[in-house]
Amino acid sequence: MQSQFFDYEEIDDFARRFGLNRRAERNQATMRPPKVSKPQAQVPVDILAQVEGEDEFVPSFTSADSEQLMLRQALTGFYQDNVISDVLARVKGGKEANVYCCEAHPATGMDLIAAKIYRPRAHRTMRNDAIYKEGRLMLDEQGKGVMRNARLKRAVAKKTDFGKEVMTFSWIEYEYDLLQTLHAAGADVPRPIGHVDSTILMEYFGEVNRPAPTLNGVTLRREQAQPMFDRLLWHVELMLSHNRVHGDLSAYNVLYWEERAIVIDFPQAVSATSNPHAPRLLHRDIERLCQYFARYGVEAESGALAREMWAKFEIGAL
Repeated sequence: MQSQFFDYEEIDDFARRFGLNRRAERNQATMRPPKVSKPQAQVPVDILAQVEGEDEFVPSFTSADSEQLMLRQALTGFYQDNVISDVLARVKGGKEANVYCCEAHPATGMDLIAAKIYRPRAHRTMRNDAIYKEGRLMLDEQGKGVMRNARLKRAVAKKTDFGKEVMTFSWIEYEYDLLQTLHAAGADVPRPIGHVDSTILMEYFGEVNRPAPTLNGVTLRREQAQPMFDRLLWHVELMLSHNRVHGDLSAYNVLYWEERAIVIDFPQAVSATSNPHAPRLLHRDIERLCQYFARYGVEAESGALAREMWAKFEIGAL
């Protein structure tokens, strides 16, 4: 008789590559109670550094031991590969991810690099509404679809802890993959530098103690407004020509630096062809831009702009 238990070989391979813990999933499937581990004492970071050697990555950024540990786990590989030399500051904290300003290694030819580190439990707070998930291909760390794996698909569908983590890591991979595509196409987005597990390295805008503000926090000169609005609309159109709609575009997701507007945060972007909500999300993105720039006297009708852009997309005219 065929065994009723799952064959976890493929799932475990995915888990190992992403560093996910499969113990809870195994226990749940085989109906065995989980083992309870004794709590382990936390070793201060400075002691860990002494034990592990001087060549270990110990960020100079001052923070709690738990945050130091997270930084070391997320960034040690980039440090050892001569991509970054240090973590200098936290520039943004959120429920889903933190963004840090890192000192770039001289070999990169850069001064500063931004590191976006998703929290271990980001799947509990990440915006994963059904409208964003529809039609989305789940990706692994190589940018390949994982939903052809029935067991992974089952874990996601049942919303088990492991399934939620698979979804989180897929969205992170999705963001990096889209960032690469858009930057290569000339979009006004941060240049992607590297991605491992829950961390994305990208171009940093600003100074160490003065990161680039978001557009909602600055006051533009009136002569800046129309050209910047037109450029952001071009960006929306460029995304659509690559079959993507940002889905959460607003002045809060646009950085302003040296009179440039840089669009950020793409994990919720949707496929224009496979997500039935794409036209509505496109309209909302454009509407938010129109609302923001109206304060500077820019006159535009969001509905007409969205309909015209979508009509061009449908006939392949973008």
